Amino acid sequence: MKPLDEMNNTERAYVLARLFPKDLKDLISFVQKEISHFREKQEDIKLAWPPQCLITANYWYSLITEIEKVIEKLNVQLHRNPKIFSEHLFWGHNSIFMIHCLVRFIGCENPHHSLKLAIELLFGEKEVVSIEFTEQTED
Repeated sequence: MKPLDEMNNTERAYVLARLFPKDLKDLISFVQKEISHFREKQEDIKLAWPPQCLITANYWYSLITEIEKVIEKLNVQLHRNPKIFSEHLFWGHNSIFMIHCLVRFIGCENPHHSLKLAIELLFGEKEVVSIEFTEQTED
């Protein structure tokens, strides 16, 4: 196995999937929840998207669309086969959204300690995109 600092995101995802195959179904389910959340709030999110962000809102939603296509096409295979999970969900730019989801997963779903540590070790603990919503008050 390569040293961690020489691994790309697909290789890191493969390690995660091999170490925690029973958790892949929960991870995919969480990704689907995140996609639903982003779809439901799409207009608000696009309006609140930070203008100086390296990733544009349209690009972010194109990543979501790609992940949706992968989940629809490969569905059950994603949580049954670590290679398919890693090669399709973490290939290229798909990994941007998937890393975001993994970091959100450890913050929202309270996974068992070893899975949390593995995600933090392999992918970090900082969300890719953070959007602050502010209430608009009438003066």
